[in-house]
Amino acid sequence: MLIPIRDHNPTRRFPFVTVGLIVVNTIVFLMQQFDPHIMLYYSAIPAEVLRNEPGVIRVPVEVAPGWARMVEVQREVAPQLTIFTSMFLHGGWLHLIGNMWSLWIFGNNVEDTLGHWRYLILYLVWGYLAAWSHILPNMYSDVPVVGASGAIAGVMGAYALLFPHARLDCVLLFFVLTFVEVPAIFFLIFWFVSQFFVASPGVAYLAHIGGFVAGLATVKLLGGRDALLGYRRYYWDE
Repeated sequence: MLIPIRDHNPTRRFPFVTVGLIVVNTIVFLMQQFDPHIMLYYSAIPAEVLRNEPGVIRVPVEVAPGWARMVEVQREVAPQLTIFTSMFLHGGWLHLIGNMWSLWIFGNNVEDTLGHWRYLILYLVWGYLAAWSHILPNMYSDVPVVGASGAIAGVMGAYALLFPHARLDCVLLFFVLTFVEVPAIFFLIFWFVSQFFVASPGVAYLAHIGGFVAGLATVKLLGGRDALLGYRRYYWDE
């Protein structure tokens, strides 16, 4: 397992959008701890999205101290909207921390290159396309989908083309714990390929793949690395 710690890639301006996204995701997660129904109401369910009509869910309702019963409740959030709301929900602390850490490492430089507003719009677009990468092959699934992973995969795809030679400090877990420094492109290719071998049924690996490809395609459509970076040169450029 290869876990990134930080990159050696300076920025010219403060990443307001990246920090804002981290703050919003964290606040929403804290809200989930007080109201677990948020996950049920605002997660994306593939079958509902394709039908484009909210379904019925069963939620526990406490009727006496220590006693709850299951009640059927009609979801009222438009299914297409849940694709976006689900990007700000997470299934646990590790899910949240892993996503936000990756967003911080790769997002600040992508935001610095694309500009604040364009970056924010593309972040949502990457998340939307990533969600469809999972929804279409699982069109009959009623399992809720949550997490910012798809959108962040788009950020990582954009980073791969923009800063392939940036250096990453990583932790390598292979029998023993080792600290290594690798080129960003090495880590990102390693991460992308690993998604094809994800065995856990609880991981929407297709969303990760779709988001990453969307990030790559965006950089290409916007003119590629040279067009976006212009005359900017960092210390590792030759």
